[in-house]
Amino acid sequence: MSQPSILIVGCGLAGPILATFLLLSDTPAAEKPHITILERSPAPRVQGQNIDIRGAGLTIIRKLGLESTIRAAVTHEEGASFVDASNRVWAAFAADRSGKVETGTADVEIMRGRLADICYRRSVSVSEEVQRQGGTGIEYVFGDYLETLEQGGEKVRVRFAKSGREEEFDVVVGADGLQSRTRKMVFGEAGEEDRVKRIGMYAAFFSMAKTETDSLWRRWFNAPGRRSLWIRPSDRKDRVSAFVYVINDQDERLPEVAKMGHKGVGPQKELLNEYFRDVGWERERIMKEMDESEDFYYDMVAQVKMERCSKGRIVLLGDAG
Repeated sequence: MSQPSILIVGCGLAGPILATFLLLSDTPAAEKPHITILERSPAPRVQGQNIDIRGAGLTIIRKLGLESTIRAAVTHEEGASFVDASNRVWAAFAADRSGKVETGTADVEIMRGRLADICYRRSVSVSEEVQRQGGTGIEYVFGDYLETLEQGGEKVRVRFAKSGREEEFDVVVGADGLQSRTRKMVFGEAGEEDRVKRIGMYAAFFSMAKTETDSLWRRWFNAPGRRSLWIRPSDRKDRVSAFVYVINDQDERLPEVAKMGHKGVGPQKELLNEYFRDVGWERERIMKEMDESEDFYYDMVAQVKMERCSKGRIVLLGDAG
């Protein structure tokens, strides 16, 4: 039996996890798939906001053999407190440590970047073990992206934009996030407005230096005009995580700067400064830290809704689908 060849576009969370599971199958090493993971970034993406792992997520990390590693890297958030402009707490909800009750703070809270790094390293170690047993494992290609993608017969032919490399794969998996370029290439740019269901919410994430007002409790400040600022513990004792969002389905500047991706960091920060210039609380500190941050990320909050997440030998995974 020949090795199936699989291209996974995106080295965030979904891509490396899928590759790991494929290589952990009971198939003999020589018959395990030859996997290529293509990532536009020059290195694994290890930035991102606080996320929680619940339900099926816990099942997955256990099957990956990563539960103890992940639990050792959590943020230790104790709960969520709602504060007013004077930083007085008017409501507080403690974290659930039993894993039986759904609260705002889950039993397993971890930084997305730390989780991505753990999952990436797990994929590398599994790949190396497969290679020791005579298999091909995973080839990681960073700093490149798909220029063309064409299906024909039993293969998908692709060309990488920067290297010009051309290759055929049995299956292509688009795991390149909410703004998936793979989805647009396969299903057409014209249908994006129907597929991506916006809720009018636009958010930014970045880290900040910790100060005396910060603790292991998340502080959540709501301002008039559907604007909100969060400060949360991170996995570093000297840093905290900031989450800034606005809900507005009328201002087209919000989705326009989101479409710019990492190239639009300047306009994104400028627009958020405009939205939050009068909210009070710790606005001055947060906006200053945002302007200076190097791990800033901004995007719309939305969900992809499609009747099918596959076309022929191409399938979408995670946020992409």
